[in-house]
Amino acid sequence: MYRYSMTQWIVGNENIECSFQRLEKYGYDGIEFAAEPYTTDQDMLVKLMEKYGMLCTSLCGIFTTDRDLSAKEAQGGIQYLKDCVDFAVKVKAPYIIVVPSPVGKTEPSGDCSYEEAWANAVNNIRIAAEYAKNKGICLAIEAINRYETYLVNDLTKALRFVKEINHPAVGLMADLFHMSIEEKNLGASLRMVADYLMHVHIADNTREAAGLGNTDFKEILYVLRDINYKGPLTMEFLPKIANPYAASDMGTHAKLMDEYAEHALKYMKTVESSVI
Repeated sequence: MYRYSMTQWIVGNENIECSFQRLEKYGYDGIEFAAEPYTTDQDMLVKLMEKYGMLCTSLCGIFTTDRDLSAKEAQGGIQYLKDCVDFAVKVKAPYIIVVPSPVGKTEPSGDCSYEEAWANAVNNIRIAAEYAKNKGICLAIEAINRYETYLVNDLTKALRFVKEINHPAVGLMADLFHMSIEEKNLGASLRMVADYLMHVHIADNTREAAGLGNTDFKEILYVLRDINYKGPLTMEFLPKIANPYAASDMGTHAKLMDEYAEHALKYMKTVESSVI
Protein backbone atom coordinates (compact mmCIF):
# COMPACT_ATOMS: atom_id res chain seq x y z
CA MET A 1 0.00 0.00 0.00
CA TYR A 2 1.25 3.45 -0.88
CA ARG A 3 1.57 6.31 1.57
CA TYR A 4 -0.73 9.15 0.55
CA SER A 5 -0.18 12.80 1.31
CA MET A 6 -1.51 16.13 0.13
CA THR A 7 0.48 19.22 -0.66
CA GLN A 8 -0.25 22.19 1.56
CA TRP A 9 0.51 25.17 -0.70
CA ILE A 10 -2.69 24.61 -2.74
CA VAL A 11 -5.05 25.51 0.12
CA GLY A 12 -4.42 29.26 0.09
CA ASN A 13 -4.11 31.16 3.33
CA GLU A 14 -5.77 28.46 5.40
CA ASN A 15 -4.61 27.98 8.97
CA ILE A 16 -2.15 25.10 8.85
CA GLU A 17 -3.90 23.18 11.62
CA CYS A 18 -7.07 23.13 9.50
CA SER A 19 -5.04 21.36 6.82
CA PHE A 20 -3.89 18.76 9.33
CA GLN A 21 -7.46 18.26 10.52
CA ARG A 22 -8.62 17.68 6.95
CA LEU A 23 -5.92 15.10 6.31
CA GLU A 24 -6.63 13.28 9.56
CA LYS A 25 -10.38 13.28 8.83
CA TYR A 26 -10.02 11.62 5.45
CA GLY A 27 -7.25 9.18 6.38
CA TYR A 28 -4.09 10.58 4.82
CA ASP A 29 -0.67 9.42 5.96
CA GLY A 30 1.21 12.67 5.56
CA ILE A 31 1.56 16.18 4.27
CA GLU A 32 3.79 18.01 1.80
CA PHE A 33 4.76 21.47 3.02
CA ALA A 34 5.42 24.49 0.87
CA ALA A 35 9.17 25.08 1.04
CA GLU A 36 9.10 28.53 2.59
CA PRO A 37 11.84 28.33 5.22
CA TYR A 38 11.86 32.07 5.97
CA THR A 39 8.19 32.50 6.84
CA THR A 40 7.28 29.10 8.29
CA ASP A 41 7.18 28.26 11.98
CA GLN A 42 9.00 24.96 11.65
CA ASP A 43 8.78 24.07 15.34
CA MET A 44 5.00 24.41 15.14
CA LEU A 45 4.89 22.08 12.13
CA VAL A 46 6.82 19.44 14.05
CA LYS A 47 4.36 19.70 16.95
CA LEU A 48 1.38 19.43 14.59
CA MET A 49 2.86 16.40 12.87
CA GLU A 50 3.20 14.72 16.26
CA LYS A 51 -0.29 15.79 17.33
CA TYR A 52 -2.00 14.42 14.20
CA GLY A 53 0.28 11.45 13.59
CA MET A 54 1.40 12.71 10.19
CA LEU A 55 4.72 12.37 8.42
CA CYS A 56 6.14 14.94 6.03
CA THR A 57 6.55 13.22 2.67
CA SER A 58 8.32 16.13 0.96
CA LEU A 59 8.81 19.85 0.60
CA CYS A 60 7.48 21.54 -2.51
CA GLY A 61 9.94 24.18 -3.66
CA ILE A 62 8.46 27.55 -4.62
CA PHE A 63 10.54 28.93 -7.47
CA THR A 64 9.95 32.59 -8.12
CA THR A 65 12.26 34.82 -10.17
CA ASP A 66 14.41 35.73 -7.16
CA ARG A 67 15.15 32.00 -6.74
CA ASP A 68 16.07 31.42 -10.39
CA LEU A 69 18.47 28.49 -10.54
CA SER A 70 18.97 28.97 -14.29
CA ALA A 71 20.61 32.38 -13.80
CA LYS A 72 24.37 32.75 -14.00
CA GLU A 73 24.37 34.61 -10.69
CA ALA A 74 22.10 32.38 -8.64
CA GLN A 75 23.35 32.78 -5.09
CA GLY A 76 19.82 33.57 -3.92
CA GLY A 77 18.46 30.38 -5.44
CA ILE A 78 21.31 28.23 -4.16
CA GLN A 79 20.98 29.64 -0.64
CA TYR A 80 17.23 29.14 -0.78
CA LEU A 81 17.77 25.45 -1.60
CA LYS A 82 20.28 25.05 1.21
CA ASP A 83 17.83 26.66 3.65
CA CYS A 84 15.12 24.32 2.35
CA VAL A 85 17.45 21.41 3.11
CA ASP A 86 17.70 22.56 6.73
CA PHE A 87 13.88 22.87 6.78
CA ALA A 88 13.60 19.31 5.42
CA VAL A 89 15.91 18.01 8.13
CA LYS A 90 13.75 19.70 10.75
CA VAL A 91 10.49 18.11 9.57
CA LYS A 92 12.14 14.85 8.41
CA ALA A 93 11.16 15.31 4.77
CA PRO A 94 13.31 13.04 2.58
CA TYR A 95 12.78 15.02 -0.65
CA ILE A 96 12.67 18.61 -1.87
CA ILE A 97 10.95 19.22 -5.20
CA VAL A 98 13.07 21.46 -7.44
CA VAL A 99 12.03 23.33 -10.59
CA PRO A 100 15.16 24.46 -12.48
CA SER A 101 13.60 27.69 -13.86
CA PRO A 102 11.03 30.04 -12.33
CA VAL A 103 7.36 29.14 -12.63
CA GLY A 104 5.74 31.83 -14.75
CA LYS A 105 8.89 32.49 -16.80
CA THR A 106 8.29 30.98 -20.23
CA GLU A 107 11.48 32.02 -22.04
CA PRO A 108 15.11 32.72 -21.11
CA SER A 109 16.26 36.22 -20.21
CA GLY A 110 17.41 38.31 -23.15
CA ASP A 111 21.08 38.04 -22.21
CA CYS A 112 21.03 34.28 -21.66
CA SER A 113 20.45 31.53 -24.22
CA TYR A 114 18.52 28.35 -23.48
CA GLU A 115 21.77 26.35 -23.52
CA GLU A 116 23.41 28.77 -21.08
CA ALA A 117 20.39 28.66 -18.76
CA TRP A 118 20.47 24.85 -18.84
CA ALA A 119 24.17 24.75 -17.97
CA ASN A 120 23.68 27.32 -15.20
CA ALA A 121 20.87 25.29 -13.64
CA VAL A 122 22.87 22.06 -13.81
CA ASN A 123 25.83 23.67 -12.06
CA ASN A 124 23.78 25.55 -9.46
CA ILE A 125 21.68 22.55 -8.46
CA ARG A 126 24.81 20.40 -8.25
CA ILE A 127 26.22 22.85 -5.70
CA ALA A 128 23.05 22.66 -3.59
CA ALA A 129 22.95 18.88 -4.00
CA GLU A 130 26.27 18.47 -2.25
CA TYR A 131 24.88 20.34 0.76
CA ALA A 132 21.73 18.18 0.62
CA LYS A 133 23.75 14.97 0.44
CA ASN A 134 25.65 15.89 3.59
CA LYS A 135 22.33 16.36 5.38
CA GLY A 136 20.73 13.16 4.05
CA ILE A 137 18.19 14.94 1.82
CA CYS A 138 17.46 14.36 -1.87
CA LEU A 139 16.46 16.87 -4.55
CA ALA A 140 13.73 15.72 -6.96
CA ILE A 141 13.67 17.60 -10.27
CA GLU A 142 10.17 18.37 -11.53
CA ALA A 143 9.27 18.86 -15.18
CA ILE A 144 6.69 21.65 -15.51
CA ASN A 145 4.61 22.08 -18.66
CA ARG A 146 5.62 24.58 -21.37
CA TYR A 147 2.86 27.05 -20.45
CA GLU A 148 4.27 27.60 -16.96
CA THR A 149 8.03 27.54 -17.47
CA TYR A 150 10.57 26.96 -20.23
CA LEU A 151 13.62 24.93 -19.23
CA VAL A 152 12.58 21.39 -18.24
CA ASN A 153 9.09 20.61 -19.54
CA ASP A 154 8.91 16.85 -19.96
CA LEU A 155 10.41 13.72 -18.47
CA THR A 156 12.82 13.20 -21.36
CA LYS A 157 14.40 16.56 -20.60
CA ALA A 158 14.20 15.93 -16.86
CA LEU A 159 16.05 12.64 -17.26
CA ARG A 160 18.79 14.27 -19.35
CA PHE A 161 19.01 17.10 -16.83
CA VAL A 162 19.40 14.73 -13.88
CA LYS A 163 22.01 12.66 -15.71
CA GLU A 164 24.00 15.81 -16.46
CA ILE A 165 23.95 16.84 -12.81
CA ASN A 166 25.21 13.33 -12.05
CA HIS A 167 24.88 13.54 -8.29
CA PRO A 168 23.65 10.84 -5.89
CA ALA A 169 21.36 13.29 -4.07
CA VAL A 170 19.48 14.26 -7.25
CA GLY A 171 16.62 12.33 -8.86
CA LEU A 172 13.33 13.36 -10.36
CA MET A 173 9.63 13.38 -9.69
CA ALA A 174 6.63 12.83 -11.93
CA ASP A 175 3.64 15.16 -11.89
CA LEU A 176 0.71 13.54 -13.65
CA PHE A 177 -0.99 16.82 -14.52
CA HIS A 178 2.08 18.20 -16.28
CA MET A 179 2.64 14.80 -17.86
CA SER A 180 -0.88 14.83 -19.29
CA ILE A 181 0.13 17.91 -21.31
CA GLU A 182 3.68 16.97 -22.29
CA GLU A 183 3.94 13.15 -22.47
CA LYS A 184 2.62 11.08 -25.37
CA ASN A 185 2.35 7.96 -23.20
CA LEU A 186 2.25 8.34 -19.41
CA GLY A 187 3.12 4.73 -18.65
CA ALA A 188 6.05 4.60 -21.05
CA SER A 189 7.41 7.87 -19.66
CA LEU A 190 7.28 6.55 -16.10
CA ARG A 191 9.09 3.39 -17.14
CA MET A 192 11.76 5.51 -18.85
CA VAL A 193 12.60 7.37 -15.62
CA ALA A 194 12.11 4.43 -13.25
CA ASP A 195 15.71 4.36 -12.00
CA TYR A 196 15.54 8.02 -10.93
CA LEU A 197 11.93 8.35 -9.74
CA MET A 198 11.66 9.60 -6.16
CA HIS A 199 8.22 11.15 -5.88
CA VAL A 200 4.85 11.39 -7.66
CA HIS A 201 2.25 14.17 -7.70
CA ILE A 202 -1.33 13.08 -8.31
CA ALA A 203 -3.89 15.20 -10.16
CA ASP A 204 -6.16 14.44 -13.07
CA ASN A 205 -5.63 15.91 -16.54
CA THR A 206 -7.96 18.79 -15.59
CA ARG A 207 -5.79 19.46 -12.51
CA GLU A 208 -8.74 18.45 -10.36
CA ALA A 209 -8.83 15.50 -7.97
CA ALA A 210 -7.98 12.07 -9.34
CA GLY A 211 -11.03 10.47 -10.92
CA LEU A 212 -12.62 13.69 -12.15
CA GLY A 213 -10.86 13.72 -15.52
CA ASN A 214 -9.56 11.31 -18.14
CA THR A 215 -6.28 10.01 -16.67
CA ASP A 216 -6.06 6.23 -16.52
CA PHE A 217 -4.85 5.85 -12.96
CA LYS A 218 -5.15 2.09 -13.10
CA GLU A 219 -2.47 2.04 -15.80
CA ILE A 220 -0.36 4.43 -13.70
CA LEU A 221 -0.52 2.19 -10.65
CA TYR A 222 0.25 -0.91 -12.73
CA VAL A 223 3.37 0.82 -14.01
CA LEU A 224 4.41 2.01 -10.55
CA ARG A 225 4.00 -1.54 -9.30
CA ASP A 226 6.02 -2.93 -12.19
CA ILE A 227 8.92 -0.51 -11.68
CA ASN A 228 8.85 -1.19 -7.93
CA TYR A 229 8.14 2.42 -6.96
CA LYS A 230 8.00 2.67 -3.16
CA GLY A 231 7.72 6.43 -2.65
CA PRO A 232 4.69 8.47 -1.64
CA LEU A 233 1.76 9.59 -3.78
CA THR A 234 0.97 13.23 -3.10
CA MET A 235 -2.25 14.94 -4.13
CA GLU A 236 -1.71 18.28 -5.87
CA PHE A 237 -5.07 19.33 -7.27
CA LEU A 238 -6.05 22.97 -7.73
CA PRO A 239 -9.05 25.22 -8.21
CA LYS A 240 -9.41 26.35 -11.83
CA ILE A 241 -6.97 29.26 -11.90
CA ALA A 242 -4.44 30.34 -14.52
CA ASN A 243 -1.48 31.05 -12.23
CA PRO A 244 -0.81 28.08 -9.94
CA TYR A 245 1.21 30.11 -7.42
CA ALA A 246 -1.80 32.40 -6.94
CA ALA A 247 -3.36 29.54 -4.98
CA SER A 248 -1.00 30.18 -2.08
CA ASP A 249 -2.28 33.74 -1.65
CA MET A 250 -5.98 33.29 -2.34
CA GLY A 251 -8.72 32.74 0.18
CA THR A 252 -9.15 29.10 1.06
CA HIS A 253 -11.72 27.13 -0.94
CA ALA A 254 -12.27 24.96 2.13
CA LYS A 255 -15.36 23.13 0.88
CA LEU A 256 -13.75 22.37 -2.47
CA MET A 257 -10.52 21.22 -0.83
CA ASP A 258 -12.52 18.95 1.47
CA GLU A 259 -14.37 17.45 -1.48
CA TYR A 260 -11.23 16.96 -3.54
CA ALA A 261 -9.23 15.53 -0.63
CA GLU A 262 -11.92 12.99 0.20
CA HIS A 263 -12.66 12.03 -3.39
CA ALA A 264 -9.02 11.71 -4.47
CA LEU A 265 -8.00 9.42 -1.63
CA LYS A 266 -11.06 7.17 -1.92
CA TYR A 267 -10.61 6.94 -5.67
CA MET A 268 -6.88 6.17 -5.56
CA LYS A 269 -7.29 3.54 -2.85
CA THR A 270 -10.10 1.88 -4.80
CA VAL A 271 -7.96 1.78 -7.93
CA GLU A 272 -4.97 0.56 -5.94
CA SER A 273 -7.00 -2.31 -4.47
CA SER A 274 -7.82 -3.49 -8.00
CA VAL A 275 -4.15 -3.49 -9.01
CA ILE A 276 -2.59 -5.36 -6.10
